[in-house]
Order: sequence, then C-alpha cells, then structure tokens
Amino acid sequence: MRLRSLLASLMFAVFCLPPVADAQQNRPAGRWDCQSSLGPAVLDFQNAQTLTYGGVAMPYRVSGNTIQVVQDGYPADYLFAMQNDRMDIRTPEGEIIQCVKSTGAGRSAAAPTSGPTGAGQWNHLLQGQLCSWSGSSSGGNSRSTTQRAFFDGRGRFTTGSESSTSVTSRDSGGQEVGSASAYSNGDGPGGSYQVTAATPGAPIHVQWSTGETDTAYVHHVSGGRITEVKYGKLLFGMGLCE
Repeated sequence: MRLRSLLASLMFAVFCLPPVADAQQNRPAGRWDCQSSLGPAVLDFQNAQTLTYGGVAMPYRVSGNTIQVVQDGYPADYLFAMQNDRMDIRTPEGEIIQCVKSTGAGRSAAAPTSGPTGAGQWNHLLQGQLCSWSGSSSGGNSRSTTQRAFFDGRGRFTTGSESSTSVTSRDSGGQEVGSASAYSNGDGPGGSYQVTAATPGAPIHVQWSTGETDTAYVHHVSGGRITEVKYGKLLFGMGLCE
C-alpha cells in the first residue's frame, strides 16, 4: 500500500510539470462533446494540466498524438487524431471515442449520436454479480458479511447475503480451550433498476419489490461495463465477490 501511494504521488508530480512545448495546433483544448459505447460525456481540458471526462477530474499531459492521464494512481495512454472540430480518441482497450468541439451553447448539433436511446438504454452495461464485504475481528472472534446483488442487464435485480461468525474461548491464562463457528445465508428483496449514464457519479434509479424507491450511483466503469456501484456507504464491486 505504501509503494502504491508513493507511485501515485510520483505520477501526480510528473503530470503536474509544465507541458513540453508541443505544436499548439495539435494540442487539444477546450470543451468537447463525446460519444462512446458507454454513452455521451463531456471532455473538458480545463487547463494544460487538468482535464475532466464525465465530470471526473484527472491530471494529464500531451505527448505527440497521445493524451497521457493518471487513473487510479497509474498512467494510461489515449491516442488521438484531430481534424478541424472533430477528434477521435482510442482508449487503452481499443475503443474509439468520437468527439466534436463544443459550441459553448450546449451539445454541438454535429456531435455523434450513435448508441441506444430511451429510458434504461444503459441497463445492459450493469450485468452480473456485484458484492459488498464487511468484517471485524477482535480477541480471536471474527465476523464477516457479504451482501450480493445480481443484475440481469435488462433492468431487473435480486439480492442476497451471507454471514459467518467465529468465536474462540480462552481460559484465564489466555490459552484456547474451545471454538465455535456459524454460517447463514438468505435471499433479500429484488426489484428493477435504470442506469441513467455509464459515467462515474451517474445515478442508478432503483425500484424495490417492496414499493420503495432508492438511488445508487455508478462508481467505476471498465472495459465497457459498470464494475462498481456505490449504494449509501456501501461499495459493491465485481472483484469483491471472490
């Protein structure tokens, strides 16, 4: 963890150095309306060191035809090609993001509009099982709980949870004299969901089968899929199900 923090600090320091004198005509600047498989998003080069994409700020620098940004503490390269008021960006995964220079009065009329439309148009990007884990341990006793949510990619979801408890008994001298453990699981309520956009911070509208309404938020998107969702203080992620 200390090494990761050190690397992240070094990367941030490097990316905050003044940019190398590239040919200014080949350097993207200003606000762009973009479209990818995850939906529309605004790319805004706020200054020579910071950009925002979908409302998420990150350090960057331009080197030749590459936009180098820091994501999750590590650098990532995005190739770009500009022609007049249009720019194509290739992600590290190989996807092409099409952008049009913003006119400053909302979305450009010439901006790409490919992709699904209508309510729930991004539901297919939230599919599979996401989990949230919590646990505690003290004096040889431990407890852990995993909450699971399964999204079908078509706007329906189910939930469940499992818990395990371990208790260790010790004598007055601190020696272990016995132990016990317990495990339980069960299904929870389900319902329907609607993803409003596939960008971090975008709301996910939830309708529980009990009739209640709620809101979760997209937390992380990777490889064309929503891989993490924030619900209240809980973080649900695909990697937490292992």
